[in-house]
Amino acid sequence: MARTPQPLSRILAADPAVAGWVARRRRETAVAAIVRRNLPRPLADRVRVADAQGPELVLAVDAGAIAAIVRQRTPDLVAELERESWQFTGIRVRVQVASPPLPRKKFVPNQPNRESLQPLAALSRTLPEGPLKSALARFLRRMG
Repeated sequence: MARTPQPLSRILAADPAVAGWVARRRRETAVAAIVRRNLPRPLADRVRVADAQGPELVLAVDAGAIAAIVRQRTPDLVAELERESWQFTGIRVRVQVASPPLPRKKFVPNQPNRESLQPLAALSRTLPEGPLKSALARFLRRMG
């Protein structure tokens, strides 16, 4: 008897580790939405919830200046979180400076040597006039 396929969400929900991660993600997303709603828009995008599991909410920011502004607003944020039924004893703000991404290496195409182009040049000389011969001639001019 064939079993009917189950949705991936049900399979992942059955795994205790994945279900725990999903619950943590939902909790952090809900808390982050409240925090961002109560910060000025330019700051809100630079604040992330690092840990919402313990009694103290931990926020991560990109720079020290942003951390100072968020720290000044912590009493308002705690009060707003309490109004939304989230119980935190306080808020810690950590600065996590993101390192710039490594510079990407420039892609250098593999250039064929002259010896490998010789058979194509010979073929180009023997082809009758037409689109194939002109395309091959253009290719050889670019490569040579």
